[in-house]
Amino acid sequence: MRKIFLTALATMMVSGCAHAQEGHISNLADVSADAKPHVQTNVDYKLYDANANSMVDVDKALARARVRGTKVMVVMGANWCHDSRGIAARFDKPEFQTLIKDNYELVYVSAGTDPGQKDQNREVSKRFGVDAIEGTPTVFIATPEGTVLNEDSAGFWRRAESIPLDMSYAYFDMYAKR
Repeated sequence: MRKIFLTALATMMVSGCAHAQEGHISNLADVSADAKPHVQTNVDYKLYDANANSMVDVDKALARARVRGTKVMVVMGANWCHDSRGIAARFDKPEFQTLIKDNYELVYVSAGTDPGQKDQNREVSKRFGVDAIEGTPTVFIATPEGTVLNEDSAGFWRRAESIPLDMSYAYFDMYAKR
């Protein structure tokens, strides 16, 4: 069943983010290891902070996940990318907010500030076994120890806007239960 789902998802996602728009970058809140999970609401969905210390943000999310017994979701994207902003907007929907709050520590990581750039914070993608991301967004789902659970489909989200909402939800729900 998982293989069929991932195959169907893969057929929908062939190339990287095709739409670029300029945008400013907003700062994400610094959340301590004992804080409640953070779900950002931002009507512009410009969550990919080029000035953040992304490795520290990932470390904090892993620490919170260990405390809470959840997984970590690292979304490597860009404010210029239609699909990166689209997945953030999707995560802002009530059903996704509940799923994420209950099962994940969510971290947005900037992959680049210039249209087409996707090599910023490469140390984060390398940490999860990907030397160079192919498109934005790339979504890593990991255990609190940092083991990637979706290595075969992390890059599929570079066409996030074209994936039906129910399939998106089913994907993240499936990994929440693993």
